Amino acid sequence: MLAIRKNLVHIKSIKEMRKSKYLKKLLAPIMAVLVFLVGVNSAYSQDRDILKEVLDRGTLRIAVQGGQPPYSIFKPDGTPAGYEIDIGISIADALGVEPVWIKIDAAGRVTALQTGKADITIANFTANFKRSQVISFTDPYMVVGMIFLCSSDRSDIQSIDDINNASVKVGFGRGSTQEVLVPAAAPKTTIVRFAGMADVMEAIFSGRIDCLALDNIASSGLVAANPGKLKIIPGKFSREDIAIGLPKGDFEWWRLLQTWMRDFNLAGKNDALFKKWFKSERPTIFEAF
Repeated sequence: MLAIRKNLVHIKSIKEMRKSKYLKKLLAPIMAVLVFLVGVNSAYSQDRDILKEVLDRGTLRIAVQGGQPPYSIFKPDGTPAGYEIDIGISIADALGVEPVWIKIDAAGRVTALQTGKADITIANFTANFKRSQVISFTDPYMVVGMIFLCSSDRSDIQSIDDINNASVKVGFGRGSTQEVLVPAAAPKTTIVRFAGMADVMEAIFSGRIDCLALDNIASSGLVAANPGKLKIIPGKFSREDIAIGLPKGDFEWWRLLQTWMRDFNLAGKNDALFKKWFKSERPTIFEAF
């Protein structure tokens, strides 16, 4: 009996070895492709000289959202305007090239950089840990906090406690930081995601949602653009550093834009542009929020 058991164990071991060898043969081509793709992606990131690409083209491709006055809008004739548009123009002027505007939605802010469609993203873009794993950011040019807005006639919504209810629908742009911030501030509320701010605004004015979530600066712009129609619910529910997004992997491109941003903030240029578009003094970036 002992001999038979030993033989059975030996046979089982042989079968497992054969199975392991079969799996290795099966997975080998797949692993080879994955290694190749990772290598190509790493080489693409490390070998890129974005500054040279920009100077050779004579254009700086800037991803912007539009539809968020006074950050950025596109006029009926297609001409862009706004605070972030002026920032992009200033960078292009410093490089001696022409700005080219690439209109994207909130989710496209990262994708445009990863795919090489844009050289930079200036689109009310919050620098956070998750995004910083796949792209790079400069220092911030503004610090904001998330707030909630609703229609002025909604007397039933006065505070965050009224919003934190399953019967209340809160809308925001898909892929925005509100994906995390809204559930943290109002875990019971019902979330509704939209492609962009134009859809969010249509939804709140048509009554399809009860509130929208956005940063305090952009919210002030919406209230000013729609007098008497919107009200801001008291309270700020985050601290968000708004910065320029860059493709990951090109240190010299990041260093150049980082140097530009520091000069922009320290030399008073940011203050002047902010006052032009927001009609108020720019909040100090590094003060306690």
